[in-house]
Amino acid sequence: MPDPYILFILAVALIFDFINGFHDAANSIATVVSTRVLSPRLAVLWAAVFNFIAAFGMGTMVASTIGKGIVDPAVVTPDLILCALLGAIVWNLITWYYGLPSSSSHALIGGLAGAGLAKAGLGSLVWWVPGPNWMIWKGILGISIYIVIAPVLGFVLGLGFMVLVSRICWRLRPHTVDTWFRRLQLLSASVYSYSHGANDAQKTMGIILALMVAAGMGQYTHASGIEEFKGRLEGGEKRGVVLVAADGHTYQVLPGVEADALTKGKKGKDVTLPGHLEQVGDGSMALRVHDHLAWWIILMCHAAIAGGTYFGGWRIVKTMGSKITKLAPFGGFCAETGGGVTILAMSHFGIPVSTTHTITGAIVGVGTSRRLSAVRWGVAAQVVWAWVLTIPASAAVAALAYLPFRLLGG
Repeated sequence: MPDPYILFILAVALIFDFINGFHDAANSIATVVSTRVLSPRLAVLWAAVFNFIAAFGMGTMVASTIGKGIVDPAVVTPDLILCALLGAIVWNLITWYYGLPSSSSHALIGGLAGAGLAKAGLGSLVWWVPGPNWMIWKGILGISIYIVIAPVLGFVLGLGFMVLVSRICWRLRPHTVDTWFRRLQLLSASVYSYSHGANDAQKTMGIILALMVAAGMGQYTHASGIEEFKGRLEGGEKRGVVLVAADGHTYQVLPGVEADALTKGKKGKDVTLPGHLEQVGDGSMALRVHDHLAWWIILMCHAAIAGGTYFGGWRIVKTMGSKITKLAPFGGFCAETGGGVTILAMSHFGIPVSTTHTITGAIVGVGTSRRLSAVRWGVAAQVVWAWVLTIPASAAVAALAYLPFRLLGG
């Protein structure tokens, strides 16, 4: 029977996921609602469906970054996870109440960082983790870089799509363009909603992964056929890293998506690696490391965020859809396409970007393509301030929430 406390924290994680969808519904539907392509109720249903469909298409690399790339897994406890979630939830509700499209993603990152600092100080944080190539970085500093890159890339793509499509359609009658892009905006809204589900639902998956491993239940977080091996990692030779298991046997960790991430900086330390044993060419046994989360986690998280999206966040819809700049179907299509492409690219590399930042950058890019005065820069500045405050504010709430646990020796 699972520990009721762990089940409670799992429920809180799903509540955060629901609020994430509720809070970020505006990102997915603001343009189609403001351009009157869909009614608000049909728009949130459309977005929720594609939020859920994303469960079957994008993998779990972002979940791995959240679960292992913010706070050192060695210091993560269920109490820390609970406080991180509380920090993110409180900040999300505050910004929702005031209609500010802040980032649920960065609220969660701030919550993890704040709880980690309160528990074990600066040494508990993962600052910098090299990615698959020189352009990709993870850890807190790496993610911070993409706080800037994601909205800038959204801006550039939103502006670029506007210029490109304008040149293609400049000879067509305005009524024809409007008619076609009302239809095409259904496609762009589905792309954006899919990308939103693909990136944001994985953040809660990463939290659940960290929770289950911290609770000693890591074997339930991976695809079927997984066993847990407790051992010590040593420098690898040609095929990877050597795992000296608790039973005294020595295994090779085969190269894989997660092998590098799990073993970086762990040489000589006790670790738990999820995987299964298989025989390799020379007859020896090797540990195949898995990165695919169990389907029960994936489906629950996507269902929660889709449910939150369906119930919507109408206060933020107004800010995103009309206060920043006035959008026509033509511009809505370009903003959603630019934002969706950016988020899908980041999700592919396991980078937990802010869908809010990205679509806002794309909307500003679309407005700028007409003229600078088409963007209400005062409103945009308020949104930017909400972004700047998100990580420190959610970190502060999480740190305060953790203080009672620290006083009790947690």
